[in-house]
Amino acid sequence: MTDRIRAEAVRFARDVHGSTAMEYALLGGMIFLVAVGSIRYYVSRVSVVYGDITAAVTQGN
Repeated sequence: MTDRIRAEAVRFARDVHGSTAMEYALLGGMIFLVAVGSIRYYVSRVSVVYGDITAAVTQGN
């Protein structure tokens, strides 16, 4: 029984298909984080611009 477990453990350690999936998952996660950060930055910048526009329109009335 222990020989079979050892053989399966060695086979699992040599398998590279799982590592490829993990690399893609990490890459996807990093892309997601960059996209979220970019969107948050863009929204904060646009909010400032719209605030300036609102102030200019309010002062013009």
